[in-house]
Amino acid sequence: MKQIILRAHPQGRPRADDFAVEEVPTPVPGPGEILVRTLWLSLDPLIRFALDETVLTGAARVALGEPVYGGTVSRVVESHHADYAVGDLVEVRSGWREYAVVDPAQQRMGFRRIDPAAFASPNAPLSAALGIIGMPGQTAHSAVEIGRVAAGETVVISAAAGAVGTIAGQIAKMRGARVVGIAGGPAKCRAVEAIGYDACVDYKAPDFEAQLAAAVPDKVDVYIDNVGGDVTMKVLPHLKMKARMPVVGFISYYGDGMEAPGPDRMPGFLRFVMSRSLEVRGFAGQMTGGQKALDDLAQWVADGKIRSIETVVDGLDNAGTAFADKFGRNDQIGKLVVRVGKE
Repeated sequence: MKQIILRAHPQGRPRADDFAVEEVPTPVPGPGEILVRTLWLSLDPLIRFALDETVLTGAARVALGEPVYGGTVSRVVESHHADYAVGDLVEVRSGWREYAVVDPAQQRMGFRRIDPAAFASPNAPLSAALGIIGMPGQTAHSAVEIGRVAAGETVVISAAAGAVGTIAGQIAKMRGARVVGIAGGPAKCRAVEAIGYDACVDYKAPDFEAQLAAAVPDKVDVYIDNVGGDVTMKVLPHLKMKARMPVVGFISYYGDGMEAPGPDRMPGFLRFVMSRSLEVRGFAGQMTGGQKALDDLAQWVADGKIRSIETVVDGLDNAGTAFADKFGRNDQIGKLVVRVGKE
């Protein structure tokens, strides 16, 4: 079988040659274990945290020569476990490889049996278990809940064209909010507006700050932050007193250590937090959203209230390049998944 291993710890942004494809024997399951074949692979930006030589946060770590960490939708092809039969579908963090041996008793978060009936419509392809009806969906659901988004409020969402942003915007619109997205480039902004955002601001445009000011004339009640960095610093002056700020991610700093290069902007950030009585909260989407979020999302998808937005890459060999592109040219829309095997 093929698997993708970590060839070098990324220095800053990941590069395609940080990864390598290798062929190894297909593993054999032991007592109580199952052998699964990967159908869909999730390429989540948070995987970047597991690739550092020195890990600052999180339990996951990929050593040199090991298969890269990542969630999959997989089918059971051999079972030595009474609760799992050949043909069952599971979501599992089995990594960037075609086959994996899994011990269900040792799995915690990120492992579940998938009911194929819930993914039988065009609105919910099987890959949606890694996206809108999976961890990104739970994260978006949690962000809107934590932000207490209400009808008539103005919500700004950075990385609006990403996996979480495309979902959070749709949920906020369901609640009756006015939703403004921030994305990179005209094509992404068009995609964001096509899924129902009231406006989208291009952070790559030379007049970004003027665009942003025009898009939020009544200021911002909730800022769902996926990026941090310069984008967030330019949003802060537009936040209302007691605005809520769910912190989903900070991709502009992924790959930096405790101290990023450049000037220390922490004093300015804390000044805004204090002087405007901002409510800033980070969270883990799966743990915060839980099954309630998955149930809500599945129902909304089935009812046609929200829809799955994906960028599909074909072939495990292309996973490293696609992941690196997420931090480079970043032209993907919605959830980024790799089609590894036929369903």
